[in-house]
Amino acid sequence: MIAQAHLHSFRQSARKVRAVLDLFRGLPVERAFEVLVFTRARPAEDLLKLLRSAVANAGQKGDYQPSGLYVSRCWADGGLMFKKMEPKAMLRSGVQKKRTCHVTIEVDELKAATKKPGKGKGKK
Repeated sequence: MIAQAHLHSFRQSARKVRAVLDLFRGLPVERAFEVLVFTRARPAEDLLKLLRSAVANAGQKGDYQPSGLYVSRCWADGGLMFKKMEPKAMLRSGVQKKRTCHVTIEVDELKAATKKPGKGKGKK
């Protein structure tokens, strides 16, 4: 991990955010930008800002260009839940849950992602 960026108390459920994160996990940063720009899901715009922040953090830590980075890990955890009371039939009340989540994106160098040659089942 070279750099990471956090987004706390994002006003979207973690399940919906994870669906968008799965689209660009493991991709090079430039390709991840393209995927997020053309994704119509609601959290995509905020995740694009978060990815830009992670790339900027990598630039601050060292001389890393976006072309040499990829999204190594990204995840969304559940956050606070706002509970709103709403009236129901026969003088009862119901609870409406407004969910939030915490999102983290980590970027790493492309060179570090390449696998080392191991023992394969080929001819020697």
